[in-house]
Amino acid sequence: MTIIQPHKSNNGSNFLVSILMMGCVVVALWGIFLYNQLVDIRHEVGSRGNNIQKAEVTNAELKNSFYNITDTDSLKSASNAQTLILDQNPQYVKVAENRQLSTN
Repeated sequence: MTIIQPHKSNNGSNFLVSILMMGCVVVALWGIFLYNQLVDIRHEVGSRGNNIQKAEVTNAELKNSFYNITDTDSLKSASNAQTLILDQNPQYVKVAENRQLSTN
């Protein structure tokens, strides 16, 4: 014989179902949070990559201008323009072996 009691509920199963539902909601919210963080990181990596490319271009331009300035032809023309004389046999300062250039 089966006894049907329509207004009686099982509190243990309702509690378990509510805990599982709350867990699913928390996991879904955590997944959304992690996805947003991933998108932010990807955007940041992309913008940093663009900044690195701009810095590389600037670095290449600076190196090019530096090499143009220090080119031997430009240095010779600069020395001629400023009336500098290229000394073929320079004489350096010579110090005797027992003498010092500095004092203690």
